[in-house]
Amino acid sequence: MSQVERKAIILDYMEAGYYLDPHRWHREKPVAQAIGESRFTLLDGIPLQPVEPLEEVAVTKEVLETVEEPLDPVGRHTRKVSIPMACISTGDSKRVCLPTAKVEQRLLDLLKVMAGDELEIVNSPAEFSRTLTNMGLPPKAIAAPRTPLTYESLTEIAKRNLREAVKFIIKANERVFIEFFNKAEPINIRLHSIELLRGVGKKTLMAILDARTKKPFESFDEIRKLIKDDPVEVLTDKVLEELEGRSKYNLFVMPSASGVPFLDYLSVLEGARKEGRK
Repeated sequence: MSQVERKAIILDYMEAGYYLDPHRWHREKPVAQAIGESRFTLLDGIPLQPVEPLEEVAVTKEVLETVEEPLDPVGRHTRKVSIPMACISTGDSKRVCLPTAKVEQRLLDLLKVMAGDELEIVNSPAEFSRTLTNMGLPPKAIAAPRTPLTYESLTEIAKRNLREAVKFIIKANERVFIEFFNKAEPINIRLHSIELLRGVGKKTLMAILDARTKKPFESFDEIRKLIKDDPVEVLTDKVLEELEGRSKYNLFVMPSASGVPFLDYLSVLEGARKEGRK
């Protein structure tokens, strides 16, 4: 999960932990719930600094690094010690990691010797933030496990903030979702992908297909004229339907239940996302 999601929007922050969190080690420490900006992945994670709902953060990997600590001068007896860390790959075969709990320096030094040049350990959230900023990511971060959340695992506050977070993501990636209207294809001979959107019937579908053959859409305003509604709100309704498990076909969100066809348009439109970053 965290290999795909690099940024997320905070849905809820619980300074004392969340007793219903599916990851039991999050139940007695600060934890945040969030939604990823690349794939709408629902996730939880340990905030490296205090965060606020609807704040944008970087997503780093929550890992346990294990070291063999010598118990005698010659190293005949050792014990395994697990060090919880937040790590991010810098793209040059190197990881930058920050301990997420108090760890003795000698254990960090031992870990660095074991890992070699591929690992850089920083000692404070401020140092870690500088790394994130240099990578073009938000300075605040959460350390998230690989296992995503389900909609049912969200707090009530997170559910209430979900619509605004999804709208923010769609607006920030307008080029991607405009390209959905330009490139969406039929699902079968009776149903087109665009018809899965609220308020789009056969007449509106034909108007969209006719318009895009003449000239590809370049803005939400052009689409609004045809669907007679705000495309951001219509797309948000569809994403929420998929996140909540109410959709017969998922266009954008990986289904949590088996048997739901997944068309994965966010992967299809990845080129438009990269173009939008330029």
